[in-house]
Amino acid sequence: MTKRWQAFVGLLIIALIAAGCSSSSGTNSEAGSTSGTSSTGSTKKTVVSVWALQEHTWIDGAAADFNAANPDIQIEVSKYAVDPMKEALKVAANSGTLPNMWSTWGGSLGSFYADNGLTADLTQIAKDHNWPSLYNQAAIDMGTYNGKVSGIPYHLNAVDTWYSKIAYDKLKLTAPTSFEEFEAQLQAMKDGGITPLSLGGKNGWHVMRLTEQLLEHFAGPELHDKLNSLTASWNDPAVVQTFAKLKEYNDKGYFPKGYVALDPTEAVNLFYPGTSGLDIDGTWLDGNIAAAGFNVNDFGVFKFPTGRSSVFAEMFQVSADLDQATLEATIKVGEYLTSAEVVNKYIDSYGTPAALNVTYSENTPHLKPLLDMATKGSFLITDQALPQEVVQKLFEAQDKVALKEWTPEQAAEGMEKAAADYKAKNKTS
Repeated sequence: MTKRWQAFVGLLIIALIAAGCSSSSGTNSEAGSTSGTSSTGSTKKTVVSVWALQEHTWIDGAAADFNAANPDIQIEVSKYAVDPMKEALKVAANSGTLPNMWSTWGGSLGSFYADNGLTADLTQIAKDHNWPSLYNQAAIDMGTYNGKVSGIPYHLNAVDTWYSKIAYDKLKLTAPTSFEEFEAQLQAMKDGGITPLSLGGKNGWHVMRLTEQLLEHFAGPELHDKLNSLTASWNDPAVVQTFAKLKEYNDKGYFPKGYVALDPTEAVNLFYPGTSGLDIDGTWLDGNIAAAGFNVNDFGVFKFPTGRSSVFAEMFQVSADLDQATLEATIKVGEYLTSAEVVNKYIDSYGTPAALNVTYSENTPHLKPLLDMATKGSFLITDQALPQEVVQKLFEAQDKVALKEWTPEQAAEGMEKAAADYKAKNKTS
C-alpha cells in the first residue's frame, strides 16, 4: 500500500469515527436532460438536473427541502439502479447529454469523466469554500485526478462480511475468527439447508467482493496492493488459488442457484429473511434492510478472516459544459445535498456520509463496527483500484471459471494479459 493511500485511509476512518462518536430497474424522469431555465409567473428558475442512485431515498426529501427554500433554483432528480446508472452515464457521455450533476464513484470509475474533460474543475471552488472543513479529506482526495478536484463527495464506505443471526442461531454458529472456521461454516450452512453466500454474479461487482477477499487471503496485503497497482504479475500462484477457491465454492453449491446471472438485489433479498447466511456488503446495508421491512438487529458483521476491509468513496460530478450561472447553481445544490444539515436530517437513510460534524443514528448499528474493522487495515475496492479494462476482464474471469469455460490457470493468464495490454496501450498513447 502506498504512503499516499495509507494517509487517505487513515483520514477516512479517523474522521468518520470522530464524526459519529454505499437493485431493481432504475427510473428516470428525463434521461439526458440539460441545464436551462424555466419560468413560473414572474419567477425565473435555473433548472439543475441531478442523476442519483435508486437507493438514495433521502435525496427526494432533500431536493424538496431545497426547492422550497430556493425559488430561483429547481432541482430535477432522475434515479437509476447501480448498473443502469453506469450504462446511462456512458450513453450520455458519448452523446453529449450528461446532466448538470451525477452520482458516481471514486477511483477508475470517476476518472473517466475527469480524464475526458467532461467534469468541471472544482479545485478553486473547494479552496474558496473550504471543503476540508466540510468533508473528510480522504473523500476529497479520492475524487481528485491529476491534482484537480473532480467531485463533491457524499459517501465514504467500508465493505465487509454480514451474517444473518436467524441463520446462525438456527445452526448454533458464531462469527468465525479464522479462514478455516469460515469455510467450515459455509459447509455447515449448505448441509443445514441454508445458501451460504448471498451473492449475485450479474455485472460482476457483487461476487468481486468475495474474490478480492480471497485474493487478500492468498496473496497477502503487499502482493494484493501490487496486483491492484499493476506492478506485479497477475499470472501468480496466489491468483490461481483465488480462482480455484471460487470454483470450489461454485462446485460445492455455496452460491444461490444460477448466481452467475443473478442480480445482486435478488441475491440480497435471499439474505434478509435468513434463507442465506452471508453477504459481503457495506455501511449502507442497515438502511436497505430497514427499507425492505426487516429488523436490522437480526444481522451482525464480522471481519473477513485474515483480510482487510475494502473502502471507497462516492461523489457528485459536475458537468464541464455549463454557463457560469448554472455552474454556480449546481455547486450550490451539490454542497447542500452533501451537507451536514441534510445528512443529520436524513441520517437513517443517508448512508455513510463524507460530511464532517454529523451524528449517526441508533438505527444504523453496524456502521461503527464496520468502520472499526477498517481501522485495522483496508484497501481501495477492486473495481475502483484497477483500470476499468482490467476490471471487466476480472468479471469475465469470475464468470468463465464458474461456467467451467476457463480453468483457474487460464483466468490468471487472462488477467495478466489484460493488465499487460492496458499498460502497453497507455505507455504509447
